[in-house]
Amino acid sequence: MLAEIQFCLNHRSRIDRYARMKFAPGLNLVIGPNGSGKSTVLEAIHSCPECRRIEAGPTDYVLFNTESMNPHLGGTPDRSNLKLMALKSRAMFSSHGEIMQAAFSTLGITPQTCLLLDEPEAGQDLHHILLLRKSIHKAVQRGTQIICATHDILLWSGGTVHELRRNYQKRAENAVATWFAKRT
Repeated sequence: MLAEIQFCLNHRSRIDRYARMKFAPGLNLVIGPNGSGKSTVLEAIHSCPECRRIEAGPTDYVLFNTESMNPHLGGTPDRSNLKLMALKSRAMFSSHGEIMQAAFSTLGITPQTCLLLDEPEAGQDLHHILLLRKSIHKAVQRGTQIICATHDILLWSGGTVHELRRNYQKRAENAVATWFAKRT
């Protein structure tokens, strides 16, 4: 499990507010507006040799972004991970929601996994977001640590929230409440 990351100078300059972040077991949510560094946090955790990760035990990092599964984007497939290649092939015939659900059963997530999810709600309807939330909470109950970069307030419950911009959570929740109040 990832306990803490101290960002290198390169990443520190691209992430609002934090030079280091501490993570709890279970669900951790990285929230903030576009451009605040949510995806950068996940990339730094996953693959930066200069950032210093402090782990509580052996940890396997899996970075999953539904947009990277888009077969229309092209690019060179990652042949080192056969499970991701299979998901990408399946994505030619599936929606984002179906791919996200398949990821939880296909990627071989274990209690040693730190699953990094980059905006898993992208391109999903309410039904699939609720299914995703259920899958996330099941994985957490099995001991998986999840660090999720997200905008969707439906995913925020039950997790440790890391705001990349101060008061972002409160402003977002107020905006949603205001929007609903105007429609009732």
